[in-house]
Amino acid sequence: MKTKISLAVISSVLCLLQNPIFAQDNPTIPSKNAFMAELNFKPFGENIISFNQLQVKCRVNDQVALRLGLAFDHNKLDLPGDDYHSSEPRKVSGNEKTTKFGFLPGIEFHFLKDSKISPYWGIELSFFTQSVKSHYKDYKAEYISGKINYVPVETDIDGATRLIDGNSYYFVYSDYPKRSFSSFGGNLLLGCDYYFMRNLYVGVEFGLGYNHINNKKVTIDISDQVNPTILPSYTVSKFGFYYNSALRLGFWF
Repeated sequence: MKTKISLAVISSVLCLLQNPIFAQDNPTIPSKNAFMAELNFKPFGENIISFNQLQVKCRVNDQVALRLGLAFDHNKLDLPGDDYHSSEPRKVSGNEKTTKFGFLPGIEFHFLKDSKISPYWGIELSFFTQSVKSHYKDYKAEYISGKINYVPVETDIDGATRLIDGNSYYFVYSDYPKRSFSSFGGNLLLGCDYYFMRNLYVGVEFGLGYNHINNKKVTIDISDQVNPTILPSYTVSKFGFYYNSALRLGFWF
């Protein structure tokens, strides 16, 4: 009997907390000056939670929030020659390093007050920079007295990576999939947050955005060449619809 009474009391309290009359004191809705943090959440993806971009918010009042997105991504790829057969003369190897930084300041204007479902519109600016360095060791065939001699060739690239051809013993020179760049842009946003339980919420977001990308100069220094090869810088401008393909999983305190 005591257990049934306790469950009834708990259920009654939970129902009262969900009532809009108690919205001002409802712990499932962030209050003024609440500090919030978000991560990208893909429940059906390979990486369920993405830590390469963090977004923090501060509620100025019940309907305005300042936001700042912080991005950081560092990748290092090593291609050792240890796994080749000991008799293999062409032990291709290399390494690549890519580091990306970004910050995205913005502001949100929420339509509804004291609501667990909170649609909003907002403005966001974006600034990114990426640095890339790579080194490769492959081989060039030389014919001497009717015999093939493989001469090692080392390549240092400041500003790009080369495409790796897995079906041969060399790296493709003509394709550079990753480059150093800097960019700036802005987004006009529409979104919605759902505060589904105390201190936790999920959100979706899309909008219209502009991005200007400056791909930096690339210097390719090859050991069997006297002068380095230069790939000139170039710019790209993009304008179109913006959307975040992941849910935003957030918490506040």
